[in-house]
Amino acid sequence: MRPDPEALRAGNAAAQVSGLIERLDGRLRRYLGRALRPDDTDDALQDIYARLVRLAQREPPPEFNITYVFKTADSVIRDLYRHRRRREGDQHVELTDNLPEDAPTPFDELRWRQNADLLRQAIRKLNAQERLVLMLHRVEGLKLTEISQKQGIPLRSVQRLLADALAKCRHNLKDSGWYEQ
Repeated sequence: MRPDPEALRAGNAAAQVSGLIERLDGRLRRYLGRALRPDDTDDALQDIYARLVRLAQREPPPEFNITYVFKTADSVIRDLYRHRRRREGDQHVELTDNLPEDAPTPFDELRWRQNADLLRQAIRKLNAQERLVLMLHRVEGLKLTEISQKQGIPLRSVQRLLADALAKCRHNLKDSGWYEQ
């Protein structure tokens, strides 16, 4: 009478996982103890070992190494967290009706309108070339090389014009009371 290949494979898988359990049980317990409550650790270990036995019965069986076992442990930890979150999802906290909103307050809207006016005034104070370079770069989104080609001026001049425009705007905004958050 020949032995059943399924039984041999199941016995071999159990022996393989049994060897893993002997080698890694203490390390897995410490690892799980850092992530789970003490009462969940034994359940998680049981789940890890059951998964490893199921995987060992596959054809061909995977090569179990420490990384594989700990990745399985991570998967079990995530599953336990998800299960707990689903189970405790009906336990909610009542919120008051006066929670702050994400929408800007009237004060914020007014402040932004005033800041936009200050910015327009600062841009108007620039000379024509500085204003043009600033608007092409910051509003139109052109690269400095594109502005240089489009205007027919050297790239270094475009860089200087942009730097001067930004410095003048910054100075004018500070002088006029720009509100920074």
